[in-house]
Amino acid sequence: MKNPIKVFSLQANLFTSFIIISAILILTLGITSYMITNQEVVEKTISSRILLLDEINKQIDIQLQAVEYDSLVAASHPLIVEYLQEEENSFSRIEKNEQVIDLLSRQSYIKEGIHSVQLYAKGSSNNYYSGVNGIFSYSILEQSPMYDMIQHADYIWLGTNKLINGSFVQRKDDVVSFSRKVLSPEGKELGVLVFNVNISYMHKLMSSHAADAGRFLLDTNSRLILDSSQVKNDALPYSAISEALPDMMNQGNFQKQYAIHHFDEKQLLVWSKQQRTQWVSLDLISWTSITAGSQKIKNTIVIVAIICVLLATTFAYFLARQFVHPIKGLVNAMKHLKTGRLNTRIDNEYDNEFGYLNNHFNNMAIHIEELIEQLNRKNQQKREADIKVLQEQMNPHFIYNTLDVMNWHAIEAGAGEISRMLSLLGKMLRIALSSGESFIPIRKEVEHITCYVELQKIRYQDQIHILLHIPETINDYYLPKLTLQPFVENAIIHGFHSRRKGFIAIRALELTDSIVFIVEDNGHGMEDTAKVREQQHHGVSNVSDRMDLYFGSAYGVNIESVLDKGTTVTISVPKLSSVPLDWERLREGHDGHERKD
Repeated sequence: MKNPIKVFSLQANLFTSFIIISAILILTLGITSYMITNQEVVEKTISSRILLLDEINKQIDIQLQAVEYDSLVAASHPLIVEYLQEEENSFSRIEKNEQVIDLLSRQSYIKEGIHSVQLYAKGSSNNYYSGVNGIFSYSILEQSPMYDMIQHADYIWLGTNKLINGSFVQRKDDVVSFSRKVLSPEGKELGVLVFNVNISYMHKLMSSHAADAGRFLLDTNSRLILDSSQVKNDALPYSAISEALPDMMNQGNFQKQYAIHHFDEKQLLVWSKQQRTQWVSLDLISWTSITAGSQKIKNTIVIVAIICVLLATTFAYFLARQFVHPIKGLVNAMKHLKTGRLNTRIDNEYDNEFGYLNNHFNNMAIHIEELIEQLNRKNQQKREADIKVLQEQMNPHFIYNTLDVMNWHAIEAGAGEISRMLSLLGKMLRIALSSGESFIPIRKEVEHITCYVELQKIRYQDQIHILLHIPETINDYYLPKLTLQPFVENAIIHGFHSRRKGFIAIRALELTDSIVFIVEDNGHGMEDTAKVREQQHHGVSNVSDRMDLYFGSAYGVNIESVLDKGTTVTISVPKLSSVPLDWERLREGHDGHERKD
């Protein structure tokens, strides 16, 4: 028997083949689509619920941070600190009672969600209060079940409590409390401030987006803060999930879902943990409600598949007759693409395999263009990443707190000069950090240099003389931070390492659209400029690299050195009245034209 393709006409073969293949494809696609769609519906539901919980967590965390900040401001308020340092029955302290109570009351009146604010004063046996706000004896706090947590932390969220005349009774509802110790300037504990947040306010934040079954909020120790079953009749109780909590938490942050069964019905537990407070928001969702939409999709897919088969049978004959025409169009388009005309597109008039081919040809051409654009973006991202790496080398923020501790120890030890050096170094680090900004005003750069110069004067005393002349008219222009200090440091390290005295001059010239900094010294110098660059400090090469990355070849660093006479460094930067947001466009703009002096 001969091959049917060789016996029947091309049109008949195409028609028959199209019907058979279409039926198989439609059936396969329908089944696969249903399976994939069903899975997608579940995953989308879980993902959207996790995103919802993440958003709720953000809202709650914003309010928690506001409470923490307000408590910090109140705990460091001079009136409260002075009040707690005075004798209990002194006239001055009695006179300040109303002022302190008024200060505490304003917090609960002004701030939304704040139920009350109490101050527990050490060494006090009297209580003064106005409504739920007031000053209470520290002994009340010592008798509360929360005292152990308060005693071992400078500040802490205490979970849910019920207030009775300023004392704590651990309950399911009413308020969520936050405590912060009030410390004297010497670090001595004077008392404890407690901010109480209405549990109804927390529920308002949680219920701003309705839950299908149940929603819960747990604190760091998995203590229940909010249970939607208390306010929603059809919500599942907390007992439905309490047994699953240990296994759920052991899964870590990577798996944010957990299946449980309640009354023989499958339930899906979805949660999100706050990064800062480690509180957990949970939603308990019925599996039936999750997959309800999949059945409708299944029916829709069956109907669409039947329609597609009928349409394929009806139009197969006409499509076969026009088979040659789209093939020629596709071949011609491929020839154009081969010659480099990447904007070649086919006007697609087909919804069958030819349309599939035409669409994929167009998608391929678009994809090629996108790949070129992606390559350009990756180059830009690499340049920005290089800048970030270089910048991070100059951000030793972890040292700053250590310096502050050392400074206080130096002051207490009477080492004034050491304290002065640590203070200067601390200021330098603060400017170096600059909240992560890469560009700072010139006045900040000058302040950084001034601190560094003062630090070197303490070390070298009268051996090094430094002249700093920066016009005030350029103070508000921006430049990459830590641009000048590496050159001054390099001059001191390499220029005067064996001389008793040296001179360094730092000047700035304002030109039409650029600013030029000149750093001169009378150190040893070198004959070969290449050797000068080889011996440069790491920070010097860092500055040069950053200049090239930010501004291109139009600006940068130039070093000239003469043996036994000194070295002159010229640094040119563009005038920037604000921090540039697009480094690549900034660099291309400077590479594309010369500077105007």
